Amino acid sequence: MRGYMKNFVQLVMLIVFVCIFSTSANARSMVEERTMCIALSALARSQCKDPASFSYVGKQGESVYIYNAFYGSKYTDFFCKVGEGEVKILSRKRKFRRSIKYYIDDNQCGVIAYSPASCSDRHVLRCCFPKSDKEIKADKEAEFWQKPIPDLLQEDQEKALKALQNRTVKSSETKPE
Repeated sequence: MRGYMKNFVQLVMLIVFVCIFSTSANARSMVEERTMCIALSALARSQCKDPASFSYVGKQGESVYIYNAFYGSKYTDFFCKVGEGEVKILSRKRKFRRSIKYYIDDNQCGVIAYSPASCSDRHVLRCCFPKSDKEIKADKEAEFWQKPIPDLLQEDQEKALKALQNRTVKSSETKPE
């Protein structure tokens, strides 16, 4: 019995070790997430396309991200090298080349103010660190305290009326006719 318990404990330890190692190896840092966002946003803006139309293929080296999208008459790989203040974009056959400037603002967000003449969308692109649950909660609290009292009362009244309506609908469904 003691031998089985020892083997079981070793198996559990091995599984825990593998799970921890695999998640840490596959997890991206927040800086890398922001860098990927900067690369994808610059590429999408240079093509006048939505970022969702690009597929992430992989990473080459330290800061070169590879995306794939329909370009010209076929699918093409785009290599996006994110450097200090600049994203260099190059297609596989070198038929597309762009260099797009960006900067990091006071909130540690990457900001791209590039708009090609052919694009109608001219808003500034921002890539920020994802917020933690604590920061999201603090933002909601700050937003709550900024609202005027009549708006808060109106929201409470709407919630109460909706709850009352749901309660009467449920009671009418269970009542036999």
